[in-house]
Amino acid sequence: MFSANKNSYLQLQTSVNPTLVNKAVRRAMRKTQFDPHDETPTAQRMTSMQPSLFGPCTDITRATLGFERLGLRHINRDINSEDNFIKLRAIHSLLDHVQISENAMFLVNLNATNKLIDLLPDQDPIVREKVCLILTILGNYYQARARIMAKPIVINHLMFLFMRDRKEIRYAAARCLKTLARSEAETIIKNEKVVENLIKMIKHDHEGIVLIHLETLTHLAEWNPEKPLKANAFKVMLKLILYQEDRITEAAINCLVHLCKHVVGQKLADKYDLTRFLIPYVDSDNVNIIISTLGLMAYTTVTTRAKWRAKEFIYTLSRRLVYLCIVHDIPALQLRAMQVLINMCDSPDVRGFMKGNLVKYIEEGIKIRTPEQWDGSTEPRKYGLDVSHNYRTRYIDGTETVKNDKGDYVDSVTVPNYLQRVRDTKEHLLKAMDLKPYGSSG
Repeated sequence: MFSANKNSYLQLQTSVNPTLVNKAVRRAMRKTQFDPHDETPTAQRMTSMQPSLFGPCTDITRATLGFERLGLRHINRDINSEDNFIKLRAIHSLLDHVQISENAMFLVNLNATNKLIDLLPDQDPIVREKVCLILTILGNYYQARARIMAKPIVINHLMFLFMRDRKEIRYAAARCLKTLARSEAETIIKNEKVVENLIKMIKHDHEGIVLIHLETLTHLAEWNPEKPLKANAFKVMLKLILYQEDRITEAAINCLVHLCKHVVGQKLADKYDLTRFLIPYVDSDNVNIIISTLGLMAYTTVTTRAKWRAKEFIYTLSRRLVYLCIVHDIPALQLRAMQVLINMCDSPDVRGFMKGNLVKYIEEGIKIRTPEQWDGSTEPRKYGLDVSHNYRTRYIDGTETVKNDKGDYVDSVTVPNYLQRVRDTKEHLLKAMDLKPYGSSG
């Protein structure tokens, strides 16, 4: 019998074609219902929508194993089956079950992750792709990540897949590695070849896969920027900034932020005059690129050489930064822009120019949101438009949430603390403009 709620059959095993069971049940119920999966061919779609990887003799939208603990144990047992058809059927069902957190944790306790890792170098491309997708979902759970990273060979398997396999599997392997790198960067970066291979594939792969590799490299550089710097990641990021796709440009800038936190990265930024290079991106039409650029400028304007270099374009850059703080009320943008201005105020000429021309605009023009007007995210969206206060309660991939800097609950989102930090930065900027050189008379 077919269960519409679970999208699966309730019996444990069947030797009958699932489509025939559907037809027999509907005929017995005298109910006419058109199901494209029961017709020939099974998928009534356009040719351009057909995947290049498909399960032969397997209806991927139907499961043949039962649910509850008995069915999950059967699935876990069939993963290692010598019959390729039974193994494919088990993997397809497993991909459906891991969507439910309870079933995912039960499968983790059954050590399903170890079996899945052993299947990564399988000869069947369908198995390799589905295993990568399953590990990506399980990688969001702490218990599953601990078991996955207990076998470091998984990193080598994923590297082999995203370097040498077909594009669908390269994409799935890249997503899996990015999910693991988000929380296990310390372990992953110990692999000697992972950074070099990521940079190598960034140069030659498809745009969507390159974007995932950039996010992975950003997580690794955040933990340890030395290895990416030794692998010449700085020059690669400079070339990717010039790419026409906004997402690639933003990801490359975010990666450079962590590289410039290192002393060597700051020296390279001075060598290539990175602050001057980033000025056109402050005028970008994409708000996300502006926020990322200002975050990078906060590190490129730290050195003495960069502060003196900023005097040549202080008239346009300082006015533009103050204008952004006035026009936009996005706290992350305001905070980063004012931090760049504070760094530049260490130069007496810059400080004098800003004190004589921009004090009034900073005091009266920069408005800061109230906690009721902000949902705690760096996304340039209106309050409550899409996901509202879900930012405060759960993780959303691709959305950065503002976290508390101190206290017992460092992972909790506290919007008032962050807004208070923006107010303190504004006061710090006003004080920085009033500073006088050492040895000058009052």
